[in-house]
Amino acid sequence: MSVDGRVAVGPDMTMFDPNPLVSVLPDESSLWDRISQAIEAEWHPGGAIFGSGTFIRENDPVKDLPVFTGDTEILYEDYLPVDVVAKTQYWSVFIDGRGRGRSGYKGEPLGNHVIHVVSESAPAEYMAFLRSKQIPYLVGGRDHADLHAALSKLRSKLGVRVVCLMGGGTLNGVMIRERLVDEIHLVILPALYGGRQTPTLVDCDVLTSGSALPVLELLSTQSEQNGLLWLHYRVHYKTLET
Repeated sequence: MSVDGRVAVGPDMTMFDPNPLVSVLPDESSLWDRISQAIEAEWHPGGAIFGSGTFIRENDPVKDLPVFTGDTEILYEDYLPVDVVAKTQYWSVFIDGRGRGRSGYKGEPLGNHVIHVVSESAPAEYMAFLRSKQIPYLVGGRDHADLHAALSKLRSKLGVRVVCLMGGGTLNGVMIRERLVDEIHLVILPALYGGRQTPTLVDCDVLTSGSALPVLELLSTQSEQNGLLWLHYRVHYKTLET
């Protein structure tokens, strides 16, 4: 993030949008390689988790799919095709509660595969589409994806004990409020982005009585070349009382 807490240079950007500041900011790719190695050594994650905003803008139109006319009951059961599960070593967990990711994301290099997490509000034609492409999915939550249920199923059904959270501010915020983040590796860029609508590291509901207040324990800090700062925190949760 930037020093002022922004994780993007402007609102409503996806991973496919070029960063207009790339030529003036220091290259942090080698640092992220080292951080990934440190996380692997400590946690051995079985996947990474992303929000839909990483791939799709909020107001982008979604692809029309054929209307599903069969029995919809089976569509709203978890779909884990045996042959896909058997060959997958690392899962990219795509949180897509409303069923908007209609590009058939699979991502199959070297034993990796995408698994979608949807809610009961996702349209039946979307579930049918995922099944037609043999794309696994987990179902949970009425209006929004149930992240607790999704993580529980990843462990019980797929043996995934740890995932790396790679989402934007919205998913980060939900995961924090749900007490689902254990550690944070944070790279601070020597820049101030500004912008009232620019996403921050954690975009979520305002703290209220009974909310989870994350209190961070600093485990390490490293000053890197070109003004980069790598901070490593353990997260402890306190219940806010007002």
